[in-house]
Amino acid sequence: MKAPLPHLLSSSLSLMVAACHPGYTVPAPHSQVESVVMSLPPSAPRVEQRIVLVVAPKEGKKMRLEYASLSLDVDYSWQGLKSDTSESTPWFRVRIVDERDGSIYAERANDLDTLRPLMRIYRLDHPLCQQAEERCEVPFRIELERQGPPAQGILNVHWKATGSALVHETEVSNIEVRLRER
Repeated sequence: MKAPLPHLLSSSLSLMVAACHPGYTVPAPHSQVESVVMSLPPSAPRVEQRIVLVVAPKEGKKMRLEYASLSLDVDYSWQGLKSDTSESTPWFRVRIVDERDGSIYAERANDLDTLRPLMRIYRLDHPLCQQAEERCEVPFRIELERQGPPAQGILNVHWKATGSALVHETEVSNIEVRLRER
């Protein structure tokens, strides 16, 4: 008896593996929203912005969401910080708060660095709606705060938030990721 042709055997094995393998997770198209440049003087050292991340299937489609996440890039410039060392360098804090329960999703605080005016906050390892089948909707609050008096000068701040998700590879075209201000 002759052995099956090698290409038929390998094709059959490939089809069996493909049928058994659940597939890979891949990034879904992301969504972004960004602020205008905001000025924070010493008299008004804090600003908040509320946004909502929505990950949902397109109409009539299904999805298996692995997880959704939010990242935030903040850039800033300082006006009026004196160059002498007698004045202390003011601090600046950025927070992302999950408004479902008030927990802090991500936070970064440091003294203002005029040489590196970009803060990147991201927590891709923090799942928001793990294994959600139908829809993930998470309200967030972005909090930007600088040191008030005695620190002088004006802090100009701009942020860009990005919502993203990981989904089953065969369902990537079934999903929509939206990020909007509230």
